[in-house]
This record gives sequence, C-alpha cells and structure tokens, in this order.
Amino acid sequence: MTTTITTAPDCAPVGDQLVALVGRNLRTSARVPQLLLFSLTMPMAMLVLFSQVFRSVADGPGFPSDVSYIDFLTPAMLAVSTVMAGTNSGVAAAIDHTNGLHDRFAALPMRGGLPGLARTINEAVFTLARAVLLGVAAVLLGFRFHGRAVDAVAAIAVLVALAAAMSALFGLIGDRLRRPDVVQFAGMMVMMPFMFVSSAFAPLETMPGWMQAAATLNPVDHATDALRGHVLGTATIADTATALVVAGALWTAVTMLPGIGRRAGQAHRPPTRS
Repeated sequence: MTTTITTAPDCAPVGDQLVALVGRNLRTSARVPQLLLFSLTMPMAMLVLFSQVFRSVADGPGFPSDVSYIDFLTPAMLAVSTVMAGTNSGVAAAIDHTNGLHDRFAALPMRGGLPGLARTINEAVFTLARAVLLGVAAVLLGFRFHGRAVDAVAAIAVLVALAAAMSALFGLIGDRLRRPDVVQFAGMMVMMPFMFVSSAFAPLETMPGWMQAAATLNPVDHATDALRGHVLGTATIADTATALVVAGALWTAVTMLPGIGRRAGQAHRPPTRS
C-alpha cells in the first residue's frame, strides 16, 4: 500500500501578504465613499465649530501669550481626529469577525499580527490625508505654521505614531467585542477621556489637579503638546521624544502583552495537513 503525504503549500512572503492585506483594506474603504467622505471631512467641520465656540479661551488665564486660538487649536484637532478615526479600525475589525474573514485568515499560513498591521498602515494613510485637508481648512481660518521644515517632518512622525497606537488599541477592542454596534459605543467611551483629559482644547493649568495628573499618562496630551510645539516653532527634542515613547508604549502594551500576541498567533495558525 502506498501512503501519500500532502504538505502545506509554501507560505507567501510576509511582505507580499502585507501588501495584499493593505490593498484589500484600502479597496474596502473606497467601496464606501460616504464613510470615507465623512471620515475625512468631520475634522474640518469640528475645527470650524470649535475655533468659533471656544475662541474665548484665548482670553482666559493660562493661555499662551501672542498665540492665536486657531494656531493653538489646529495641532489639537490633528491629534483628536486621529483618535476619532481610530474607532474605524475597531469597527473594521468587528466587521471582519462578523463576516467570517478572520475564520478564513485562520485557515491560511499567515502570521497573526499581519491583519492588525495592515489596518494600522491603512489608518496611517488616511491620517495623512486628513492632516492635509485639515491644514487647508485651518489656513482659510487664519492658521499659520511658524515652524521649520524639520518641525513638519517631526510632526508627521508624531501623528503617525499616535495613529498606530490608536489603531492597535481600537483594533483590539474590535477583536474582543466583535460586534460593530457595541464597538462603536465602547470606542466613544474610550475616546472621550483621550480627547478631553488633555491640553487639546484648553491649557492643562486651567483644569483640576486630578485631570492634570491623568493627562501625564495620556498619549493624546503628549502628542498635542509636541504637535503644537512644532506648529509654533517652540518644540523641544524632549517633547517629541516623549510623544513618540508614550505612543510606542501604548502600541507595545496592546500588541505585545503576554497572552494577546500568543492568542492572535494561535488564531491564525494554519492547520496541519497529512
């Protein structure tokens, strides 16, 4: 009797798999133009509203002198819109579970972290697009960039690092809850403290002491301070480094904690064939 042993097919290079996943995510986003439109234009609408509603903050104590509120607010809106868009990663992850895509991934010889990495890259692309549109809107409202070319590059690095951390965090929420409607509400609950326990809309000195203490752990607060410093031309290396380290720490905590990465790897382990 002859025994035939069938081995698993060779795994495609990781780079090719990642490119395929990123392309798939971008195509999926493009197929829902309404969602894409609102995702890109919502920060612009918020910038217009907040710059008018809260502009009296510039007259209050603790506000930096010789700084217009639109120059103060625009960097914050870059950070805040990145957090808001991070919920899209969570909803996308939940939808992938709902339609069975993750089950199909589990049958493929694919590393467990690739779908999440693809979502992060997808979110980074849209973060840069939102930054361009937000910048155009801000200029029309009187915004001026006071930094140098190196400040612009450093600001982009901070923004992408924050986008990666938020995408990973909300993606984890989507992987755990697996229901788009529940993920949306959970994302709002997580998003609000990130946005408002920070210096995004008003100086921290005007807030209660407990909020100031909590803000030291908030990656959005550090990103806002770094972005604002680069926009105003007053950023220090410490500001940028702190923003990058805190965002990196959040990303690491979400993706590398014992058990999380191991469970993801097991979920995507290809079956053994004999």
